[in-house]
Amino acid sequence: MGMVRSMVAGKISVRLAAALFASASFLAPEFSPAMAQAPSVADPARVVLQPHRIVYQVQLGPKGGSQGITGASGLMAIEFSGNACEGYATNYRQVVDLLDSDGSARRMDFRVNLFEDADNRRFTFSMLNRMQGQVLRDADGEARRRADGSLSVAMRKPPGRKTDFDGDVMFPSAMSIAIIAAAQKGERTFKNRVFDGSEGGEKVFEVNATIGPPLEGDRNNRVEEVLRMPELASLRRWPVSMAYFNDEPGDRVPVYTLRSVVFANGVMGDLVFDFPEFSLTGRAMKYEALKADPCAR
Repeated sequence: MGMVRSMVAGKISVRLAAALFASASFLAPEFSPAMAQAPSVADPARVVLQPHRIVYQVQLGPKGGSQGITGASGLMAIEFSGNACEGYATNYRQVVDLLDSDGSARRMDFRVNLFEDADNRRFTFSMLNRMQGQVLRDADGEARRRADGSLSVAMRKPPGRKTDFDGDVMFPSAMSIAIIAAAQKGERTFKNRVFDGSEGGEKVFEVNATIGPPLEGDRNNRVEEVLRMPELASLRRWPVSMAYFNDEPGDRVPVYTLRSVVFANGVMGDLVFDFPEFSLTGRAMKYEALKADPCAR
């Protein structure tokens, strides 16, 4: 049984790491209109996102108890910095304890660092993923967009590994801007392929997003109290569900789904990570808006 639990926990850890990449990379501050060069970006100049720090409390979600997981607790922290001329850095840290049915805890510790330049041509990513102190994945790489729009990915860790993807692929910040732009236009769906560096930089995902009507009146009660401050109160916000699929033909089920409330400035609240085996919730408990660095040009 101990070996079975270890195998299940390792599988869950890989999926959770991919979802954490998604949540970290989806939140990105304002980028320049040059991002319109990316595939299918909808009016990015209309979307102005807020650099910020935010901390979420992580707990077991409504889908719990399967695969021997009976509880979860931890914290997830994200910080953005940079400016719209040069690009933005994302620093992410998450530590969560998953409880087995026998009461044993398995600690998962994730560190993610991302950078996407303002011209949507270069994206760097690194991830250190540990479970019970043992390194499960240590990845560090860079994706560059060629003149024809295709992507070339080169890994520093593991060294020497290279992958190419055709040009119909967004970087995550461009995708987040496009989804918010679609919501502002009243659109209810968004679909594209994204490269976010997860899975060791070897895969792209197809993302199918469903955008609900703007939250109004009592429907705003789902938003955490820390996100009800005056500077956020006047902003529109939408319930958004993003299902991540393996980019392959045939009938598929999502690898995971990220559900949240997305503000017009990119702040996210009321997170739910929905996996086949279980789900986690992330409730914002601290929020701090950061001043964007001034552009040098």
